[in-house]
Amino acid sequence: MIPKSIYAAAVAAFLLSTTGLAFADAPLPTVTPPSAPGAEAATPATSTEGRGLNFFPSHHFQWGPSDAKNAQVGVNFGLMQLALGGFNIAAELRYRRFWFEYSHGMDLKLNNLGGFSMTGAERDQNLRLFVPYTTGFGVGLTLVDELWLGVEFKTHRYEVNAPGGAVSSYQTYSIGPVLGYKAFIWKGLFADAYLRYWPNIATSLPDNKIALAGNDGTVSHSAHDFGVFANVSLGYAFDL
Repeated sequence: MIPKSIYAAAVAAFLLSTTGLAFADAPLPTVTPPSAPGAEAATPATSTEGRGLNFFPSHHFQWGPSDAKNAQVGVNFGLMQLALGGFNIAAELRYRRFWFEYSHGMDLKLNNLGGFSMTGAERDQNLRLFVPYTTGFGVGLTLVDELWLGVEFKTHRYEVNAPGGAVSSYQTYSIGPVLGYKAFIWKGLFADAYLRYWPNIATSLPDNKIALAGNDGTVSHSAHDFGVFANVSLGYAFDL
């Protein structure tokens, strides 16, 4: 028979071992350190993405004038100048309702296309008219949607001669109104339609005339005046 002292010791040892295992299996509590006085919980920062360049501006027709809050820059090329055997490039800036443009054309042969851009007298005299360059700038305001009205300041260089005669050069200066509309085709691709009036306000010729000697004698040539004409250009615009 097992002595009572040994039995009591065995029971005590068993109880201690089971209690230790229970404490070992129990998860330790997580202790959160106290926050510093006056500290507030941090909130995630909201990031804002800047606009930057927008190469794909959108456009919707409106009856009011275009009043873009962001500046828009465009570059276009004239089609009539290509038909005259030359080239033209223009850069324009739009901000709010304001319109600014600088353009430069070169190597224009006014005898092309049957001389439609020449006067009747110039065609009858069989003159050769060449424009090495025409350049200047314009300013204006939008009226309805992308329709704008402005004024342009231009200077033009001419080289002219009668058949078989020497070439003479002169300069003209013009200030006149322009009415234009920018029609967006897709994203930033657009077509500009212009109606212009470029009257001569001054020339480098005495009395605005020059005598040209040729095979058929001497003819009097009045400084060429562009007058009223229309043009279309193609270009691309993007927002700043």
